[in-house]
Amino acid sequence: MDRDWKRLGMALQAARTEHLGLPQDELAAELATSRSTVQAIERGDSRKKPSQTIRAYARRVGWTDDSVDRVLAGGDPAFRTSQASAEPARAADIPAVAADAGLPLRIADELAEGSLLDTAVIPLGGDARMVVVVKGTPGATPEEIRRGLEAWRRAQPQLQELDETTDAESSKTAEM
Repeated sequence: MDRDWKRLGMALQAARTEHLGLPQDELAAELATSRSTVQAIERGDSRKKPSQTIRAYARRVGWTDDSVDRVLAGGDPAFRTSQASAEPARAADIPAVAADAGLPLRIADELAEGSLLDTAVIPLGGDARMVVVVKGTPGATPEEIRRGLEAWRRAQPQLQELDETTDAESSKTAEM
């Protein structure tokens, strides 16, 4: 199946500029990536499969979770019914979400403290996924937060490789 990466890039760019009026550098900062990565996505640089950054970009502009695949297949994106859901998560929202999700109190308590720095959902193959919430230490200085974000930026690619490793292992198993 051919996937139209240029069409996806143009649609994401249009949603970013027309619906949000958000500059590339601000979006890159929100997604904890570089401006050149956002530019590459918008150019439609060829890929094998949608990355977590592309999916996070789509969520940020208000698309439903299946919209990336729909656009790649030639369809149109669907927008979530509430534009408020396109906004980044706020630290104050996390404990309520944690309680609603049935997370242990220890985790909900940990999520309640400190600044929300970033989040990621990393597929682990099959129907499994890992949810990562990166929090700053309560009362952290801007320099401490910057160091925390840098540490996360170094760790994130390694975690995202788990999905690629799982895909490679699945392919080997299927070949046997």
